[in-house]
Amino acid sequence: MQEQDFAARQYKGRRDNQEDYYAFADAAELTEAPLETLLLVVGDGLGAHAGGSVASYLAVNAFVRAFHEHPGDASWRLRTALDTANETLGYITERMPSVAPPMGTTMLSVLVSRKEVQWISVGDSPLFLYRRGNLTRLNADHSLTPMLDAQVKAGTMTEDEAAHHPGRHTLQSALMGQPMALIDFAADPIKLLQDDIIIAASDGIFTLSEKALVELLHFGKNTTADKIADAIIFAIRRINFDRQDNTTVGVVKVP
Repeated sequence: MQEQDFAARQYKGRRDNQEDYYAFADAAELTEAPLETLLLVVGDGLGAHAGGSVASYLAVNAFVRAFHEHPGDASWRLRTALDTANETLGYITERMPSVAPPMGTTMLSVLVSRKEVQWISVGDSPLFLYRRGNLTRLNADHSLTPMLDAQVKAGTMTEDEAAHHPGRHTLQSALMGQPMALIDFAADPIKLLQDDIIIAASDGIFTLSEKALVELLHFGKNTTADKIADAIIFAIRRINFDRQDNTTVGVVKVP
């Protein structure tokens, strides 16, 4: 049986610190071979808040630990782990000086097997499925971007106004130890096909256009997950955007 092919890469961009954090974990059941099912968790710490890098680190690790500690089906474990990660940030924030803003992070958690993908996410970190030349975003975007794009469709805003709107990337929801305003939760998994490619990333990947990302993934069938992740990061670096955000790219190829 072909082994799972997965990898991740990071790029600090033009930021002073790397505030993204990610982790792969073996989520195989006892009846499965090791790594038959993978858990990938990506956190993008909020740079305007205290300890963005600490928040993403704490939340991702709390999520992975809780996922493994709680019994039940995958849906229940994903939701319980998300709540645990959020509560962990709240617990830490309570013990910080009152002058510090709450720690916060986005979170994208993906469960991938050879047959299906399931996720839970809060924030704007995208989950993509590349299948036979087509790129589809699977999870919801909890920034203001969808609302601005809707105004463009309605004719109340131009594409240029929407693209350069100062609040375009403002988050509507994040993990901050408080009730989460929006949660995207795929209670029912999506079936996967052979040669599908799953991409879980932080929002720094949006420096690339959809067309550019599709062109990179077009060659994915003939190469490995680590080469795909390398190529995406290299393409972002080549653009040399003067406000490039931290970028994390996780790749899982379906054999």
